[in-house]
Amino acid sequence: TTKREILYPAEIIFKAVFRNQPYTMDTIKNIVHEHAVNGSVTHKESSGGKFISYTVVATFHSEDILNTACTKITMIEGFMSLF
Repeated sequence: TTKREILYPAEIIFKAVFRNQPYTMDTIKNIVHEHAVNGSVTHKESSGGKFISYTVVATFHSEDILNTACTKITMIEGFMSLF
C-alpha cells in the first residue's frame, strides 16, 4: 500500500482510547488547543464505564505538529490505543 499524501493545513480526525480516569478529557483538549486550530474533542464511555474513547477533529498546519500532538496524547496516563 502507498501512503496517502495529505496537503496541510488539513482537518484530521483520530480516536484515542483510555482507561476511564478523571481529567483525561481536559488534558486532551489542552493538547489539541495548543497544537491545532478549530479543534473539538468528543467522548464515549464503554458500556461498563471502564474505558472511554475520545474523537479528535482538528485542523493541523503540518505533519510535524500533528505528530507532536499525538505523541503528547499517547503519554497521558491510562492511554491504550490511537487510531
